[in-house]
Amino acid sequence: ALVDSENTNLQNEIKYSFVKDDMFFDIAASAYEDLNVDKKSDKYEYILPNIMYGKTFFTEKFGTFDLQSNALYNSYETNKKKTFLTNDVIWSPPSHITKNGFINTLQGMIRNTNYETRKTQEYKDMGQVSELTGVLSHKTSLPMKKDGANYTKLFSPNFMARYAPGHMRNLSGKDVLLNYTNLYSLNKTSEIEDGLSAILGIDFKINKKKDIGEKEKFSLSLGQVFNYEKNKDLPSKSSLDQRMSDVVGEINYNFSEIGKIDYKFSLDHNLNDLNYNEISTQLDFGKVQFNLDYLEQQKHIGDEHYASSGITLNFNENNKLGFSTKKNFKTDSTELYDISYQYEVDCLTAGLVYRREFYQDTDDLEPKNSLMFTITFVPFTNVSAPLK
Repeated sequence: ALVDSENTNLQNEIKYSFVKDDMFFDIAASAYEDLNVDKKSDKYEYILPNIMYGKTFFTEKFGTFDLQSNALYNSYETNKKKTFLTNDVIWSPPSHITKNGFINTLQGMIRNTNYETRKTQEYKDMGQVSELTGVLSHKTSLPMKKDGANYTKLFSPNFMARYAPGHMRNLSGKDVLLNYTNLYSLNKTSEIEDGLSAILGIDFKINKKKDIGEKEKFSLSLGQVFNYEKNKDLPSKSSLDQRMSDVVGEINYNFSEIGKIDYKFSLDHNLNDLNYNEISTQLDFGKVQFNLDYLEQQKHIGDEHYASSGITLNFNENNKLGFSTKKNFKTDSTELYDISYQYEVDCLTAGLVYRREFYQDTDDLEPKNSLMFTITFVPFTNVSAPLK
């Protein structure tokens, strides 16, 4: 959202969701139109239906089994078609704690993919195709805790071994990033990445003791993937195609009561270059709220460099006034200013937004002004009307 200054895709979707105990069921139909495509027949993409089903089975002896199924039909770019049925079984047996305090966790996943495609490049256009892939991982961690008068410190080194036999589909052109959130995932992409790999990481946390429980004050997490061999089928943007991936991590700091700072980073395996920096700051002083977001990408990850900031004045519990701006450091230009007013009650939220947007058109810098009125009825729907 920080990078995309203008969304040129129109989307219409209807979706039904059902959840009960250890089961969920979703069915959706979607239609997309890309305004940047000139050829009328290539502008549209349809996904109908898109069905998701999941159920969890619990056993005391063997642990948890998660069954997830996805069936969809996709038509796009005039005559390209995909019909998919994917079934995943994820096995999570109970963790084992040794006498020395090591926590050993085993996890496995089997995926059966059945598909039939027409005129696609990334899939086999040869009638019905059935593929079976799997992955197994073993994670060991040693959590250590130090109790103080006002703070509790927790430190845990982690090691994970992961193996997936077979061969994977070529995803080298996909937009996939490695971050700490998916570092220990069985599949960090849309496919199960094949090969043997190891992951080393640490977690460090400081919690402040409160009258009731504890509150996180500071946390640091980082880790790196070591592959047995290079895999050119993986996206270079993720660095997973190399023997040693980037060092990825995140740092979170919570102020007493007024807000927090979150920092996510990706450090090149040579430990000299920061390829990714993302900072998010939120401060709440009651009547006044402030936010600052910063993003920088370089080398194999990208070349974006943005910052946005905003301030909100809360007159009372129903009325607020906001101002925000966004700057592109790559072009050394301010992209937009937003001024907004919002009125909110229990079942209704109404707002008025004025935007002055700047864009580069050949050698001229021309502003564009827009006014948008938004009204939301809770919990029914959202209707908006842009006015020039």
